[in-house]
Amino acid sequence: MSIQFDRLFQHSPNAYMVLDRQMRFVEVNTAYELLTGLPRAQLLGRALFDVFPGATNDDGTPQSDVLRQSLERTFATGERNVLALIPYAIESDTPDGRVVDIRYWSATHTPLRNDDGEVVAVMQHTTDVTEVHQLREEVRRAREATGLTAEQVSGGVLSRAAAVQRDNERLSARQAFLTDLFEQAPGFMAVLRGPDNVFELANEAYERLIGRDDFIGVPLREVLPELTDQGFFELLDQVRETGNPFVGRGMPVTLRPDDAHDRTIFVDFIYQPIRDSQGRIEGIFVQGADVTGREAALSALRESEARFRTIANLVPQMVWSARANGEVDYCNQRWYDFTGLPEGSTRGHEWDAALHPDDRDRAWTRWRRSLATGEPYDIEYRLRFHTGDYRWVLGRALPMRDATGLVVRWMGTCTDIQDQKRVQEMLERSQEALRNTDRQKDHFLAMLAHELRNPLAPIATAAQLLKMAPDSVHNVLQASEIIDRQAIHMGNLVEDLMDVSRVTRGLTALKRRRVRLSAIVEAAIEQTMPLMRKRGHRFSIADGTDGVELWADPSRLTQIVSNLLNNAAKYTPPQGAVALEIEPEGPHVLLRVRDNGIGIEPELLARVFELFAQAETTPDRHEGGLGVGLALARSLTRLHGGTLVAHSAGPGEGSTFELRLPREIPAHQDEDPLQ
Repeated sequence: MSIQFDRLFQHSPNAYMVLDRQMRFVEVNTAYELLTGLPRAQLLGRALFDVFPGATNDDGTPQSDVLRQSLERTFATGERNVLALIPYAIESDTPDGRVVDIRYWSATHTPLRNDDGEVVAVMQHTTDVTEVHQLREEVRRAREATGLTAEQVSGGVLSRAAAVQRDNERLSARQAFLTDLFEQAPGFMAVLRGPDNVFELANEAYERLIGRDDFIGVPLREVLPELTDQGFFELLDQVRETGNPFVGRGMPVTLRPDDAHDRTIFVDFIYQPIRDSQGRIEGIFVQGADVTGREAALSALRESEARFRTIANLVPQMVWSARANGEVDYCNQRWYDFTGLPEGSTRGHEWDAALHPDDRDRAWTRWRRSLATGEPYDIEYRLRFHTGDYRWVLGRALPMRDATGLVVRWMGTCTDIQDQKRVQEMLERSQEALRNTDRQKDHFLAMLAHELRNPLAPIATAAQLLKMAPDSVHNVLQASEIIDRQAIHMGNLVEDLMDVSRVTRGLTALKRRRVRLSAIVEAAIEQTMPLMRKRGHRFSIADGTDGVELWADPSRLTQIVSNLLNNAAKYTPPQGAVALEIEPEGPHVLLRVRDNGIGIEPELLARVFELFAQAETTPDRHEGGLGVGLALARSLTRLHGGTLVAHSAGPGEGSTFELRLPREIPAHQDEDPLQ
């Protein structure tokens, strides 16, 4: 049976009203309305002493002082306060005008506490004892005026005594009702009296809880000896000594019912001290409920949460969850290990503090769209690593929905994809390099076809001359020279291709010996000078090495220097300048080839030594070539243990190539390693 306590309060024959700390009416019942003559609507929210200011006593003090002090004492001490008799004027409007009626009241003020045990309101139980007080006064005055005995006077007041008797009967009925209510309450209740905590009252719920009955008048220690060492006896002593109630929530208690094994349950309960009229604690009221089911559910929930947290911390991803409104309320330990942020610092909407500033707006826009539509969240952005660097992560989240389909939570992960991004970028660069290589290869094949076709035309012409005049010595000589010259040119092209093939496959072996650098330079200049003279170049040389010898392959070293000089001549317009500078540089010797030619564009400068890399052909540069000279020169330089680098300020600014070669013979080299 469900008891509606609000209805009990409203229909109780006793007058009750509840005041807050500002002495304002919070609630009144019907009996209080009838007692005061004022409807509930005119009382709620108004101050007590504004509605009932009271009169003035004969000594000039306000009647309200005693009532106010009692209420304030209850609020301050948290203890019940009783006013046995207090005169208080009640003003009411009647057809004959406003009437002030002096009434006598008996009031009990009981503190009402919140869940934290703080007194937030006071309930007043009010009884109008005006008739009893007047009866007592009439008896006193009759005895004083007539000298009659109490028995003689009592005959004249039998009618009033009968009325008091009827009131007592109503009080007895009310007490019986409350006793039934106590017995039938769903929560367990008991009253313990004296220092030995003797049972004075206990309801059926308490008997079911402990599995025993017929223990009224027996001390608690005898009824429940198993409570020893569980702390409950000590708590009762504490409440009795301090006068402060004790509230326990979800506390375990082990009971031993008759003829049964021990069982542990969990209870919510309160130990409330009971005071007598002098304020002394005479007993303790025990009230509570068995919450074993609730605690079992909470324990299962905690265990489930612990499993989730353990699993979330084991997975390699950063795991997080958010409320339906997008506020993050959980991040696993891997998130904090990754970001280096203090635990809890990214709750709510603060998680974006770790995002890269350039990715923040994009991530928020996508997150708000998911919150608005319920779509899965899927995005890549950069997240600050604990080292301060930013790493790419893949952020994903899925909505969790209730039975109606409403989103109640989001579960998400962040996966570090920095390595995948790096591999992807490398693949993209490789693909771009392959595309560039393909373009260079196509360009090279076109150039090779052009370079091979050029000598074929003169050879074909020479062949025609031989056909037209086979007996002409002059024609034969002229044709032979043409064929010989073009054959040499084609042979050089093929030799360049074979050199590149051998070097790239690691088949080139140097034939080292001691050589004078000056001899190498002279041979290279001799090979290049015809082209420079043809184009009218101004050539200069500055050698500051004074007879330096190197451990090198003379033919290959000559090939390196001549390729550099030939490259300068090709890309320097007619009448331009080409300079060769040679100087010692610590353990190396430096050869620097300068020109004031067409220069090198920045994008070409980065790959000028790559195979088939070649600047665009210009009207001033038409000598041809396969674009393999610089690649071959650098490869041969590395075989000699040297370096070759290029510099240019840009198009039209000329270029400089610096060749560094070791001066000393390497310690691990023999005098003639190829012999």
